[in-house]
Amino acid sequence: MLQWDDEHIPRQSGLALFEAFASKEKTLHANAGRYEELPRLEVDSVVRFFARHLGQAVTPPV
Repeated sequence: MLQWDDEHIPRQSGLALFEAFASKEKTLHANAGRYEELPRLEVDSVVRFFARHLGQAVTPPV
């Protein structure tokens, strides 16, 4: 995930980090907004990603 106007992580640094991952399964989710303006659907997506890769160790937030 990358917040396009993140005041803590420069956009180019976020893109460089994404490019550095060698995984064949990677998707960049870029959203308009600042660091704390992450859309709820992105939080749900992260939970599903980790649940898929880590199994039942991750439970969705309430």
